[in-house]
Amino acid sequence: MALTREERGRTDKYEKEEAMLVVNIEVWPWGREERKFKIGEITAGNIAGGRISSYEVRVQQAAYEPEGVPAINEKFLLRDHDRRAGALALIRDALLIAVPPIEKSSGEADAGTGATSKEG
Repeated sequence: MALTREERGRTDKYEKEEAMLVVNIEVWPWGREERKFKIGEITAGNIAGGRISSYEVRVQQAAYEPEGVPAINEKFLLRDHDRRAGALALIRDALLIAVPPIEKSSGEADAGTGATSKEG
């Protein structure tokens, strides 16, 4: 029997301020949309305009204790983003600030270092 979101300790409650960019992070167990649940969110609001802009950013992630995934709730000012780089660069920069590096212990594989490829 599958656990509910509440039983897993996860909820879909995230604060949205003056956001112009909202990224929702969901898990779709076994690729099934009807079983999806939200585990995080990134919001960004432009507070200083022009080609080079500053953003009020919030990065949130639900904790997942069985795997040691920490909860994240970081709010910060991201300065001097070149808007020509696009939204994905803004998301990347926000994650680099908000997500702490994983501490490696001997004998563990590097997290997130799987094979990559680009489809053309």
